[in-house]
Amino acid sequence: MAFALSESNAVGYLLGEGLISPRQAGSASARELGGGVSNIVVRVDFPDTSDNVVIKQSLPRLRVEQEWLADQARIHREAAALRYLDGALPSSALPSVVHEDPNHFLFVMTAAEQPRTWKDDLLSGLIDTRVATEVGRLLAAMHQHSAVAGEAMPPELREFADQRCFVQLRIDPYHRATALAHPDLSDEIAAEAQAMLDCRLCLVHGDYSPKNVIVSPTDRGPAAFLLDFEVVHLGNPVFDLAFMLNHLTLKAIHRPDLASQFNEAGIAFWSVYCSNAETFAAEPMQLQFQTIRQLGVLLLARIDGKSPAEYITTDAQRSAARHLARTILAEEIRSISDLHQALLS
Repeated sequence: MAFALSESNAVGYLLGEGLISPRQAGSASARELGGGVSNIVVRVDFPDTSDNVVIKQSLPRLRVEQEWLADQARIHREAAALRYLDGALPSSALPSVVHEDPNHFLFVMTAAEQPRTWKDDLLSGLIDTRVATEVGRLLAAMHQHSAVAGEAMPPELREFADQRCFVQLRIDPYHRATALAHPDLSDEIAAEAQAMLDCRLCLVHGDYSPKNVIVSPTDRGPAAFLLDFEVVHLGNPVFDLAFMLNHLTLKAIHRPDLASQFNEAGIAFWSVYCSNAETFAAEPMQLQFQTIRQLGVLLLARIDGKSPAEYITTDAQRSAARHLARTILAEEIRSISDLHQALLS
């Protein structure tokens, strides 16, 4: 990567691109945020103004123990998704694209008012079902807005039809890597992977998780601000549903004393999604079964895939997650109710 974004050069980059004035550059401060394993993310703040920005650059090799490569051009699909969803979701729910740089695989976007994520709250024991409700409502709005009817794909969605990035960032490191670790489950895992690849029903976020939700208090309750659309693609809405529920499930395994509260958050998320995504929730029991099956694979993947959950730290927790995943894939758990009962047992 010819230009590697950092705290030390972020302000200079903005100045060089003509995005800020020398006066703004003189008073600006930059700090690197948690870009996960796949990006460099730097926030630039300006005193006495709310025009703060975030610069995000994709990495060609992800920062994990095993080799994990991905096309850096995914950053431009993310920017395209934000532009596409502008107006479909509340303006308070998404960053706006300020500048895009195809030569350096980065873009600049507006910054959220505060950096605290829903993941931070959940891991600290603050489990607010109102946030889960808002997250479910926003996901339903995104899926409904981008729903593809029949064979006719709207022109504005065609650029998201290529699923290569989804394969590189999810199917390969999650499904296929996990199948290698559990060869006796390879057929079941392969079937779930194929179910995610066989259809292009709507715009799928691909990383719809608590770490990508910033929560802000408002007079009407907590508001959610969505981040990290780098795995966005046209695909199966089940993936986003299972991905979010998997994170709540993992946290219930991490904090069994709070399992009932995580279950309540999962129910709130699921219920409001089904109430607002009529295109995809017309047969709720079938949708629920498909979601739980996919969750089983994702649960196992966060233990034995290329991106293990960092807060699942003990052998007992890993064993509990593996057992639950295998029980799901054996179809002994077929619903959210079954899942929640297992987490409380």
